[in-house]
Amino acid sequence: MDSSKESPTIGNEAYTNGTAASGQTGDLSGYTKGETDAKLKDVNYTLLGVVVILLVMVATLLIDSFHINSSTYKEYSEKIDSLETTQKINEALLKQIQDLSEQNKQNTEIIKQLLKK
Repeated sequence: MDSSKESPTIGNEAYTNGTAASGQTGDLSGYTKGETDAKLKDVNYTLLGVVVILLVMVATLLIDSFHINSSTYKEYSEKIDSLETTQKINEALLKQIQDLSEQNKQNTEIIKQLLKK
């Protein structure tokens, strides 16, 4: 086979009749430096746009997580306050029950003494 008629290869696939094999886009040797720079610039802008969108999405997730944590903390604080208030009320009621029980014991003793007379 004549070496001048061999098809150039990209990877393991060979060119046929000057066109790229199936799935291949070909090399950039047919483009001028300006065209190559323009294509790379377009790719760079696309990648930059994707990165910016991803950064905005991450920032949004962070802000949402702070908001959810803030709301959760607020609800938790309100429940703790409610629990503390309930505990104080229960302590006051327990004190009243103890006082009434003590007073009931005293009244019972007074009644027993009056019945003995």
